[in-house]
Amino acid sequence: MESNVEELEKLKRRLTLELSLEEVEPHYRNVMRQLRSTRLNGFRPGKFPKGWLEKRFKSVMHHEAIEHVIPGFIDEALQKNELQQATQAVISELEFDQKQPLKAVIEFEVKPTLELPDYKKFKLTRKEVESVKPEEVEEELKKTQNNLAQVEDLPEDAIAEDQNLVVLEVKNSGEEDYLPENNLNFELGGERLEVFFDSVKGMKVGDEKSAEIKFSLESKTEEKSKSKFDIRLRSLRKLKVPELDQDFFDKMQVKDLDEMKSKLEENLQFQKESALKAEYRSSILEQLPKQYDVFDLPEALIHEKEHELEHRIEEQTKSEDPKAKPIDKEKEIEDFKEKLRLNFMIDTIGRLEKVTIDREAVAGEFIQMAMMFNQSADELIKTPYGSRLYNQILSRRQEESSLDRVVARVFGDPIEIEEDKTKKETVTESNISE
Repeated sequence: MESNVEELEKLKRRLTLELSLEEVEPHYRNVMRQLRSTRLNGFRPGKFPKGWLEKRFKSVMHHEAIEHVIPGFIDEALQKNELQQATQAVISELEFDQKQPLKAVIEFEVKPTLELPDYKKFKLTRKEVESVKPEEVEEELKKTQNNLAQVEDLPEDAIAEDQNLVVLEVKNSGEEDYLPENNLNFELGGERLEVFFDSVKGMKVGDEKSAEIKFSLESKTEEKSKSKFDIRLRSLRKLKVPELDQDFFDKMQVKDLDEMKSKLEENLQFQKESALKAEYRSSILEQLPKQYDVFDLPEALIHEKEHELEHRIEEQTKSEDPKAKPIDKEKEIEDFKEKLRLNFMIDTIGRLEKVTIDREAVAGEFIQMAMMFNQSADELIKTPYGSRLYNQILSRRQEESSLDRVVARVFGDPIEIEEDKTKKETVTESNISE
């Protein structure tokens, strides 16, 4: 393969590829083999109208070149010419023949060329991760028990009290019927609909009473003034929290209470560490744009965003929804550009710092998401949604890893990087190539 790169304007590049006959002839032969096995109505096997094979070869090989042949060689040419592609490649010229090499002219935009930021200019204060307190473990243990709790009906003669789950039928006093859409579900003593607690406590299922309550049935919110309501207790249930017994420990896959608490403590400690890392990343993200002067962005990506916004504005106009917030195209474009700039900064750090991604962790997170959807990860990844979900997880972890690298550089922490697939070494800021 021969390749030549021509700089057009700003980030636009023209890549000319020429594949030797030896490189493309297997593809030529494969296409001809498929065509010769085609059966046409009115013709004997292997017989075709004059010129049909040549015409069909051009059409089929054109598709084969665009879809399967050229992409692989583009990647090779990008690496050879040290280019970072930012937009989809557009093939402007394509020449080939059964006895001739294949030539393609491809145009695209590249990522802006940036340097690593000056880590000494970042301001970051190192903090110690707080230790997990015994009361935090106890609280987490209660939450775990409640997560496994089951709802059960109370006996008919039971009276409503704190921690009971109630379904309350409510209507404005004097109205004829209780309406299902006005039913209220809440926990007595909980965080919602406190204005009903005093009235409901002591009631039994089926009991009905009138009460003056600061509430609005229309908005389902608390009001400043009281209104008179008729209320009827429709159901009374409670959460049956599992005991801390062997059955509970078996479900949690631990041997006893000590191991259970130990695992909860480890998880809480991990959460605290993750929260501190997120705080560091947030600070770096806020400071990062100040490290770079304004640089060019790929125009195709901005045009694509503009078309998307125009379509949304058109759809919004057609809907004539008075509640819809008008789309501010200029602001949306500026926000998009800021996000794009930040993405290129982070991408530069990841590439120049040779930040690696834990693919097993990405796969593990994707599998957990698939389980939440009650789907097989292998099947989910084949869907457009699954593919997007996986790429979102991958992108987020790439960003986090790159920002974590900046944090480590700012603090001067030792860093383990991969020199190749088999060798690793620990380096510090003093011996990283600028």
